Amino acid sequence: MGLYSTINRLRGRSSQSVHSSARKALVRLLRNRSTPRQGLASRGFAMLLILLLVLTVLTTTMSLTSRTTAGMAMNSVQGKLRLARDAAENGLVISIGELNKPANRMLVGSVPLNHWATNDFRVRTDGSDVTVAPNAVIYPRDCMIFTNESPWNRIYQTTEEALVFATNNPPRRIMRNSGNDQYFRVLGIQLTDAARNPINRETGLAANNAFSFLTMTVEGIYSAAVAPTTAAPNPVNSVHYTIQQEYQLAPRCCSTNRYPVDEGNAQPACAAAGLAGNFKPEWMARSISQAGIFKTNQ
Repeated sequence: MGLYSTINRLRGRSSQSVHSSARKALVRLLRNRSTPRQGLASRGFAMLLILLLVLTVLTTTMSLTSRTTAGMAMNSVQGKLRLARDAAENGLVISIGELNKPANRMLVGSVPLNHWATNDFRVRTDGSDVTVAPNAVIYPRDCMIFTNESPWNRIYQTTEEALVFATNNPPRRIMRNSGNDQYFRVLGIQLTDAARNPINRETGLAANNAFSFLTMTVEGIYSAAVAPTTAAPNPVNSVHYTIQQEYQLAPRCCSTNRYPVDEGNAQPACAAAGLAGNFKPEWMARSISQAGIFKTNQ
């Protein structure tokens, strides 16, 4: 019912009665018309709150999912790097042990690094010149200890594993499999004198009357899908970790366990031990002097 029809219907009543009835009708009409608007406003405010709540939940969920995924990826990469590092450290232990074998102890003081794997360098041994090559014996007979093996001097035969350590030619950097999808290879070695000045790779030798230092660089590799090889050392998705360590080289005469240089003796090792003739010095890689990690990559 409209406002004006209500007022017309009330004509004929007294002025006071008409005005009173009109005011009441007007109040009822305004009240009835304002109620729906208030309901709409309430419903709109509730929808806004719900929308804000949904957006908050979605944002939090996406943030947590992103952080979880990133954390899993980081853990995966870190785990592979640890395995690659383990391979490099294992390779260092194996390789320095190879150089400390009796067959290889005379290499650093008898053969310049550039000639370890060339098969063109000769060393005077037992009165004759012996070409340095795998299985050659450059260890003097007077220094040898008899062993019940065949051949009896097998432990004094220079090993190929040691000879290739010095090469700078990548195809000769032999890949070693240490199991569990882990591999390592020696990238090279370097000799320095007591003052850590580089020793000439073409002509220089470790001193027989002073400390020298040998720096070895080993690369560890973790590769689960494709095995790296000497010719193809970087398969897709492989993880690499390179470690470099410096070892102290101490000369001693081949028939003794005495290191005269430890006592500050400046004589050649065999002269200090009172031995001459066919006795020769050998060099032992002892304590780690310096260590460093200079390369990691995936």
